[in-house]
Amino acid sequence: MNGAFRLIGLAWLLAVPAAALSGDLDAETITVEIHGRAFIPNRIVLHAGRKTALQFRNHDTELHAVVAKELFLGVNFSVGGNGAPEFGPDGLIRVIIPADGLAEIQFTPASAKTFSYWCDMPGHDMRAVIVVE
Repeated sequence: MNGAFRLIGLAWLLAVPAAALSGDLDAETITVEIHGRAFIPNRIVLHAGRKTALQFRNHDTELHAVVAKELFLGVNFSVGGNGAPEFGPDGLIRVIIPADGLAEIQFTPASAKTFSYWCDMPGHDMRAVIVVE
């Protein structure tokens, strides 16, 4: 019976394209914690051309938003988690993240540049930087 399981496992590996197996290994996951009306860390580094999952975890008891308009211009992306994305004529305006919530933005940064982002909720003076190398 043990040999049968090995054969099934080998057949599965041969049936899955190599790109599917290596694609997830190339992805980069970066998490920004939101706590005490601050983005922690307040500076992150991403890599141009590398698939990225950028996560924002809100540990506060109030709503926060992530506004990073320029970062997503002309780039395909998807937003997951329980954050609420808001769109306008030029694309993504912001993602609102509920208390104890998570928003994940999956995308591939296109070019090297430094991008500012912030929370635009009234009274929140939260700013941070994303550096794409």
